[in-house]
Amino acid sequence: MVISMNEKFEKIYEWTNEKLEKERKNVSEYKKDIRQSEGLIIGIIVVCLIISFITGEPNSKYIFLTVAAMMFIFCTFYTFKGERKIIEKQNKYSEFALSELAVHIEDGFIYEKDEELSGSYYRKSGFNRMYRRLESKGVISGSKENHNISLSNIIVKGSNKELFRGIFIYGTLAKSIDEIDVMKVNSKNNKKEKFEIPGQGLYMYAESIEEARKVLTDEVLEYIVKFQEETKYKYEYMIHKNMVFFRFFDNEVLTKPITNDNETKAYLYKYYRIIEFMTGLLTLLEK
Repeated sequence: MVISMNEKFEKIYEWTNEKLEKERKNVSEYKKDIRQSEGLIIGIIVVCLIISFITGEPNSKYIFLTVAAMMFIFCTFYTFKGERKIIEKQNKYSEFALSELAVHIEDGFIYEKDEELSGSYYRKSGFNRMYRRLESKGVISGSKENHNISLSNIIVKGSNKELFRGIFIYGTLAKSIDEIDVMKVNSKNNKKEKFEIPGQGLYMYAESIEEARKVLTDEVLEYIVKFQEETKYKYEYMIHKNMVFFRFFDNEVLTKPITNDNETKAYLYKYYRIIEFMTGLLTLLEK
C-alpha cells in the first residue's frame, strides 16, 4: 500500500512522541516548580505589605516595607533567571525532538545541534554573490534515496544590512546540469536568458531557456507549485552542476522553545516536509 507523506509523518511522529514523553515531563515539572516558587515569594510580599499598612509602629512598618521591597527585587531576578532556564530546557527539548525526527527520516540521518553549515555551499548556490557573514547553528543531514541532503537555518549579513534569514537546504544529483537560477528578482541587466514562471512571481535565468526547460519541465514546476500551495513557503532555488539549492524565507530558528504538543508537531513537520520535498525533486530531476 502506498502511504501518503502525511501518513508517513504521523507514523514517524508517533515513534518520536514516545521518546519525547520523558523530556516533556522534565520541562513541565521544572516550569511547575518555578511557578510555585514565584507564587510563594509573591505571597510573602503581599503579607509584608498588608502588615506594613495595618501596623501602627513606624519601625515595624519600615521593616516590613523593606522586606517586601527586597523580596520584590529577589522575585524579579528569580523570575528572569527561571524564564531563561525554562527556555534552555525547551531548547533542549526541541533539540531532542529534532534528533529523534532525523533518525526516523532515514537510516544515517542525524541532527547535529552544534554543527555550522559551511559557507562554501551557500557561495556555490549564488543566492548572494557578495555577503559579509553567514551564521548558522544546527544541521540536519543524511542520505535519502541516494541523494546527500543537508538543511540548516541561516542568517546572511552584508556590510550594513541583513540579506537573508531562513531555511537553506541543498541536495546532490547523480548528473551534472548547467546553471539555472530561479529567483524573485526581475533583473533586466542579467546577461542570461530570462523566463517568467507563470503564476509564481519567479523568474528563471539560464544560458539557454530552451535547455533549462528540458530540466525544469512542466512536471517538475507543477511538483514545486503543489508544495508551495500546501506550505505557503516563499522560496528561491538554484541548480548548478550536480547540486540543487533552495532557500525558504522563514524567520524561525532551527532550535526554538516549544510550548505545547501541537507546536511540537507542526515544528517537526516543517523540516520533515522540506526534506521529503527535496528528495522528490532530486528524483524528478534525474529522470
